[in-house]
Amino acid sequence: MTKFARAFVVLVLGAAALAGTVRPGSAQELRLSTFVPPVHVIFREILTPWAEEVAKATNGAVKVTLYPSMQLGGKPPELYRQVKDGVVDLVFTLPGYTSPAFPRVGIIELPGLKDDGLAATNMMWDLLDPYLLPEFEGTKVIALWGAEDAGLMSRGKAIRSMDELKGLRMRSPSAAQAKQLQVMGAVPIAAPITEVYQGLERGTMDGAMVPFTTILDFRLGEVARGITISGPVFGRSVFLVAMNQKKYESLPPEARAAIDRLSGRELSLKATAAYIKRGAQAVEGVRGKSDVVTLPQAEQDRIRKTLRPIIDEWVKEMEPKGIPARDMLKRAGYKG
Repeated sequence: MTKFARAFVVLVLGAAALAGTVRPGSAQELRLSTFVPPVHVIFREILTPWAEEVAKATNGAVKVTLYPSMQLGGKPPELYRQVKDGVVDLVFTLPGYTSPAFPRVGIIELPGLKDDGLAATNMMWDLLDPYLLPEFEGTKVIALWGAEDAGLMSRGKAIRSMDELKGLRMRSPSAAQAKQLQVMGAVPIAAPITEVYQGLERGTMDGAMVPFTTILDFRLGEVARGITISGPVFGRSVFLVAMNQKKYESLPPEARAAIDRLSGRELSLKATAAYIKRGAQAVEGVRGKSDVVTLPQAEQDRIRKTLRPIIDEWVKEMEPKGIPARDMLKRAGYKG
């Protein structure tokens, strides 16, 4: 081999070794896609600061670019598949939009397991390894959390008992919450939150089971006249920020370490707290304008008793599939 040929081979091999790495003075862009608009509390108070912190912690070597409102294409239920397949690098989404793919995560959507969102989020992180991780294969969990208490919205007056749900067409966030509505006599409609405004406005939905942050973040206060604060009796919506595993592994060790430091349980609890605060602000903002009621404790207890068999049904459904549902509930502190 001539001297020129050897030099050419060294040059080619060197270029190959640098492929996919971050060169000094350059930034590797990570594209984060989500269904929420830029005004959404999580977009403003969690995702945007997190992206800025990643850039700072990596000295600009990694840049997270946020794409709200499905700007990169697709529909909200497709987000998790997009990140798993590497179509996008990161997503903020709800596992409940594709419930069949997340039977283990469905434990968080069972009725009344925890008294508030912070306790539910801690439960998820206690269960993550080894129970929930198999469902996130191909991705890295950046944040995973539970929302504030789910409540009920209606086009007309507020719902004052579960008897009033009978026959109503109610949007549900997930399959588990759809079952809860069905047990109470409602007709569940599976739909992402982005379709609820139009459904209530046009009357194709009579109401919705939702966290109350949606009053502000999706302007549902404009079309929902009845607000029912139900207490912690229903299942909670689960939220996820996930990154493509191969993309994560392609980053330099220092960048991966920075992302690890900025992600996980602490970020998840921060997101939960943002939801709880925003939800309380939203409800206070519509008092006096909408029919806002809080279910009496007796009615909350009645709903809990009515929905309790759903938990036993979940166990019976999961165990034959090899999912240790009983162990998961025990770890979660469920007394039965």
